[in-house]
Amino acid sequence: MSNALRLRTFGGLSIDRPGGDADVGARPRTLALLAILAAAGARGLPRERAMAVLWPDADEDRARHALSQALYNLRRDLRGDVVLAAPTLRLDPARITSDVAELRDAVAAKEWDVAAGLYVGPFLDGFQLADAPEFERWAEAERASLATAGIRAIEIVAKACAEAGRLDEAAEHWHRLTRLDPADPRLAASYMEALAALGDRAAALAHGRAHAELLRRDYEAEPHSAIARLMTRLRELHVTGAHAAVASPPATTVYAPPAPAEVEEPPDVPPTAPPAAPPNAPRRRASHMTVAASVVAVAVLAVLAALGWRWAAATRAPARPILAVGRIHDLAAPDSAAPGAVLSEMLATSLGRLSDLQVVANSRMVELTPRDADTTRTAFTDAARRAGATEIVEGELIPLSGGKLRLEVRRVDLARGLVRGGYRVAGVDRFALFDSVTALIALDLEVGAPNGSLAEVSTRSPLAYRLYEEGLRALYQYDAGAAYRLFTAAIREDSSFAMATYYAWRVAQGSDDAAAWPLADRALALSSRATPHDRLIIVTHLGGVLSDPRARATAETLATSYPRDPEALVRAADVTTDLPRAVELYDRSIALDSAAGLGRDAATPCRLCDALHNLTGRYEAEDSSDAVFRTLARWRAIRPTDPMPWRVMADWLVGFGRRAEADEAARRAEALGSPTVRSRLGDLVTAIRLDDLPAADSACTTGLPTSDSAAFGQFRWYCAIALRMEGRYREARALMHEGLLPRSTVVRSRWPADPYAQAIVDLEAGYPLLAAREFHAIYRPDMDPDARPSRAGHRARYAAWVLALTATAAVAGGDTLQARHLVDSIQYYGRRSLFPRDPPLHHFVRGLLESRAGREESAVRELRAAMSSPTFGYSRINYELGRGLLALGRPADAIGVVQASLHGGFEGPGLYVTRTELHELLARLFDAAGRTDSAAVHYAAVERAWRSADPFLRPRYDAARRWLAAQR
Repeated sequence: MSNALRLRTFGGLSIDRPGGDADVGARPRTLALLAILAAAGARGLPRERAMAVLWPDADEDRARHALSQALYNLRRDLRGDVVLAAPTLRLDPARITSDVAELRDAVAAKEWDVAAGLYVGPFLDGFQLADAPEFERWAEAERASLATAGIRAIEIVAKACAEAGRLDEAAEHWHRLTRLDPADPRLAASYMEALAALGDRAAALAHGRAHAELLRRDYEAEPHSAIARLMTRLRELHVTGAHAAVASPPATTVYAPPAPAEVEEPPDVPPTAPPAAPPNAPRRRASHMTVAASVVAVAVLAVLAALGWRWAAATRAPARPILAVGRIHDLAAPDSAAPGAVLSEMLATSLGRLSDLQVVANSRMVELTPRDADTTRTAFTDAARRAGATEIVEGELIPLSGGKLRLEVRRVDLARGLVRGGYRVAGVDRFALFDSVTALIALDLEVGAPNGSLAEVSTRSPLAYRLYEEGLRALYQYDAGAAYRLFTAAIREDSSFAMATYYAWRVAQGSDDAAAWPLADRALALSSRATPHDRLIIVTHLGGVLSDPRARATAETLATSYPRDPEALVRAADVTTDLPRAVELYDRSIALDSAAGLGRDAATPCRLCDALHNLTGRYEAEDSSDAVFRTLARWRAIRPTDPMPWRVMADWLVGFGRRAEADEAARRAEALGSPTVRSRLGDLVTAIRLDDLPAADSACTTGLPTSDSAAFGQFRWYCAIALRMEGRYREARALMHEGLLPRSTVVRSRWPADPYAQAIVDLEAGYPLLAAREFHAIYRPDMDPDARPSRAGHRARYAAWVLALTATAAVAGGDTLQARHLVDSIQYYGRRSLFPRDPPLHHFVRGLLESRAGREESAVRELRAAMSSPTFGYSRINYELGRGLLALGRPADAIGVVQASLHGGFEGPGLYVTRTELHELLARLFDAAGRTDSAAVHYAAVERAWRSADPFLRPRYDAARRWLAAQR
């Protein structure tokens, strides 16, 4: 027998000891704390959330003290630690179990018999906590969610019993449901049918009469028309004795819902759908009402699709709709800071918790809705259609007497304008209202109801909602500054608002704001407080930026779960390393945005442009020029006035040395409004990429002594690259180590060292072991003070990279022992980084070691395995692979690989071998392949570059000159 305590939350709140002894004697507030933690499950609950629910009016210090005291009281009353306190509060399942956790586990596992047995009454029924309104609101929300789950489980078991011929068991389960919610017409009808199937039509009629009397007495309402029709048919059958007809009713005629009426284009406040159950009124037995008990409401379906799918359409279940949320009018506070847009966001967020239903994100609706059309229904229906929705949900929040509210919403078919379903709930708490409507829609569409409450995945601040939506609008209008101010203002209103934090990070990252990193960490920490869709967006996007390999799995889940969401598809494509899969996702996102009419002109949002830009980049990384030019042509066709595809083309053409075509593309971009990109620093970069070293020298001669403090670091970086290309390593070392300007006596000191550039120069200048020590000193994971789990991929990325550079230098210096010692660590860290370069990086070091040992075939295999991108990868891989293939007498196989490294940039991974060395190797490869014209082009580049090289390069320079002379 288990020694664990048992927390019972259904039908009350109590604790059982092993052996069956009940009522341990815990105090009400500590019992409430146990209930909150039990409902939180294995994920636990932050201390701040527990404090906010149980002690909302206390300041932080008092609340923390009260929580500590409550935990102490639990230890004392229960004679042990039942709460695990780090990093979040959660129950220790070895010491205490709970029916609420087991019910949720059973529902998740679809163990319906277990779930049905556990749900014996409303969550925390009859339990109250004085002076804790936030706890009451939380309990109402949980009660609604758990009621939906419990009732669904009992219904599934009831139907399974009927299908198995166990009609008496089925009737008992339906009877249980009517006791749980005696006013629900659907449950009443089901119980009556079950009794009729047993042949007890008298009992069925008696229950129908009792149900009608309950509605008239407690709600001052008439029973639903379906109940009346069923009563009539049962009376007729009772007279004729047609038992078979009762057991197998013609569902399509008796239980089909009334045909919805055509909806004209209504005014801003559409007419309310007729109710299918009694309107809200004072109740005498509120504790027995579960589906809408959380909002002290009668949850009603006007055009009750539930009746239809239970009986009328059992053999032809229609495809589930794709929902979008239109305007939810706030008639309770029309002039407040919580306009209808806030309610629309709340309902969209709540429906977004339904994992088995596609719901258009509200951010997508904001993106597709013109700013000046906020109150126009036509604008919302148009946006919903363009987003791919098949139905739109719209409605109003209506004030009632006594401070109560009624939420009425309708599902409207976008193609035909038919009302597909209507829902009405009433109560005092807005979040509980949205929770209940969400549960009803889930039940209606036969999808699993969400766990928890909307309040757990959103903000309770209407002002924060409004600021967030305005921030989205500003972002989609390209006003990043305004968007950032609005998002941060929303965060100030509610620091736990996950999506506001995420979008603030996106804007900050785009402008290289120092606040980006703290916002990233905060957004990740808050992602569990977002809907499934939003959580996957946050985790996938930030996981990619932070090089977290776990983002691959979330990316695939995101793309699979939300195949019609362009934002989800782009975020997933950005992370996936499989090119065909990435192309598929980008193409689908582009098609969706294009079909929605986005991106056609410069005045509209252009995620489509991001997708096209990223797709172009993927093809560039594969050195696939045909695909690059094809994608850029597609981009121009979609947005003929956009200068960006011309700018991207100009940059790509520079990498091929096609200067005239690149200049023409740049002029086309400028003619379309692109700013003229001309500066001394820009001219220097272009000169280096075009191997125009005299122009690079001129730019350095002018820029190094005159640049301001902000620009000098960049000039020093690029000028060191140019000096390395020219073989002027002594001057490059002096510039990097001492600040001595080349061909000058001017020293610009007091500049921080650049460890990467210094180590590279030392490696190429003939000091490889010194470079190995310098590389190794740059970064190790144990040197990083930031040990947060979210940064694990980031730490692994830099550890793998720096260790690979260290091993490269060590092999060059003959220290193969150190390289062998490092290779397993490189593999270990590489696997823990999402960055495409890192997982195969260990193969490069193994290839160097194999080559050093004279095993060139094995070296070539390892070097091929190390390649992540021929254009933007680690260019020393291209270089060493080219040398290996040349040694094996296969120069033709190497030419394309080495050429590709010239097409990409010369920074980042491409920094670690000079363009001149690549030209020299290409010259040798072309010569060995018998293509002397091409060899001459590359030898000429070597000869021009190394005319003033350091003496140790003189033999290689002379070899190039001799080869050129021999060709004349």
